Amino acid sequence: MNTTPLNSRLHNCLITILELEDALGQTHLGPALQKEFTVLKEVVQRLGDVAVEEKDVCRIEAATGRFLAELKVSLGGRPFSMANSPVRLLQ
Repeated sequence: MNTTPLNSRLHNCLITILELEDALGQTHLGPALQKEFTVLKEVVQRLGDVAVEEKDVCRIEAATGRFLAELKVSLGGRPFSMANSPVRLLQ
């Protein structure tokens, strides 16, 4: 795997989203999201072969943050957890 700082940052974003798979799979959106999670897993596996630029990583980090914020809002501000463990948020 390409372990440049940019690739590591991108990997962290993707893994953060994948960590939500089990919990989101139990919601009404679960069936619709299953294909997206499958594609995301494939991207993570090939990430080492991808050259990324700072602007792309920044855009993906921002999108990940928005996704997590929207998820929190849709849950009424309640913490979202998987197997009784809190979700790790981007800092």
